[in-house]
Amino acid sequence: MDKVPYLLKRDVFSDEELRLIFNELYFLKSTMEGPEWTDAARNEDKKIIKKNQGIFLRHIYTDMLKFSSIAKLCQDRVSRDLKEYSDLDITNRSSLYSNECWVLVSHYEKGDHYLPHQDATNVTALFWFNKKEFTGGDLTFTDTNEVVEYKNNSMIIFPSWAKHGVSKVSDEGRYCVTVGLHINPHSQ
Repeated sequence: MDKVPYLLKRDVFSDEELRLIFNELYFLKSTMEGPEWTDAARNEDKKIIKKNQGIFLRHIYTDMLKFSSIAKLCQDRVSRDLKEYSDLDITNRSSLYSNECWVLVSHYEKGDHYLPHQDATNVTALFWFNKKEFTGGDLTFTDTNEVVEYKNNSMIIFPSWAKHGVSKVSDEGRYCVTVGLHINPHSQ
């Protein structure tokens, strides 16, 4: 494959939506744990291959879509753009049958990164947020050598089979909300 069939959107949220998101991000930052608590990918030697902090919203909220602005807003954007994403490539069409999701909020500080890995889900959507400027934090699809520049208020949806990593961040402030979509055959 020459290119990963991904959908990239910039300036995803309005100023008011960003205000709600950042308020919740700052609240969640104090609850975040190390990578061993966020189902981090591991290498062949079973060593964790990322350095950052994060929290699954299901560990904070009994009903994340009811109580979390982040979950509600991000899921709304994914739902809105899933058809466009599925039309990019025939391999993306199964995304339309996703019936469950999880949401992970991560924070990257100076030197934090995520080595190349694949996600254990059907489709991955990433939302990027920052208030402070820094370098690094770009997403690389390693099998195709594509680099997607990190920019605040962006969303990228891609097939989870695409091997990807995050370059080292030069300073603190990179937030990433990951929405993992999957198909649960037992869900109705």
